[in-house]
Amino acid sequence: MLRRISLVALVFCVPFAVAEKKAPQTKPPMPPYRVEARGFNDSARDIKKLCDSVGRELWKHFPDYKIEKFVIKRGNGGPISLYKRNAQGEIVIRLDTGNTLWSQYSYQFAHEFCHVLCGYDEDYPGNKWFEETLAETASLFAMRAMARSWKTDPPYGHWRSYRDALRSYADDVVRKRTKVHEIYEKGLAGFYKTHQARLTKEPCDRSLNGAMSLIFLKLFEEDPSRWGAVRWLNSAPSPKGETFEQYLTKWRNAAPEKHRPFITKTARLYGIELKVEK
Repeated sequence: MLRRISLVALVFCVPFAVAEKKAPQTKPPMPPYRVEARGFNDSARDIKKLCDSVGRELWKHFPDYKIEKFVIKRGNGGPISLYKRNAQGEIVIRLDTGNTLWSQYSYQFAHEFCHVLCGYDEDYPGNKWFEETLAETASLFAMRAMARSWKTDPPYGHWRSYRDALRSYADDVVRKRTKVHEIYEKGLAGFYKTHQARLTKEPCDRSLNGAMSLIFLKLFEEDPSRWGAVRWLNSAPSPKGETFEQYLTKWRNAAPEKHRPFITKTARLYGIELKVEK
């Protein structure tokens, strides 16, 4: 029990302070995108102000990265980033929220924006659970970062006090990830081995990738520049039957040298020792 309490405290407290120290202070403009406000029951201007704030917490760790234009629209049936581009050639991100539920907007948009940053594509889904884990991590990472940045730089002055609600929302998600205790007991490698069949079949099982996201939350808050590695996650299509080791190897080999230690570390957490490419 003492071990569990200390690890949960680590997720809640320690990374928050470390990330504040290491995170870049720049405020880069977001890549081109627009908001179609129909169905949200709020203005496109306010939604875009919020999504700018959410997105920057991730985007500032992707210098010189070019992504396709995208549009944010109201959806039903859950948030999603569509594989098929619209008639304007834009990526379509659908958020399933509305009114002024800014925490929901933030959580959903950070998740979907992470898919875009990962270069998501429609191919063999056997390892998609890992991208889903990173996307869940992005939601928590962005909201906790916003809870800090809104103290001095909210989208509007009168939104400053809402930062407490953002942090509370993220903390509540963390508390509900009860399967993380299984990771503490078995290690990430043991957890993956136990649930591999389920993850391969259902990559969006939030009880599983949500639990794993707490391990990666600590890693990304320790060093937010690690986010830059995910742009090479889908550097090449995944063939049918690709193993997780092959998937990680492809990622490591595609990434610049500066990101390879983090990818190697990730593999080792899952009990995989990546072979060095000769």
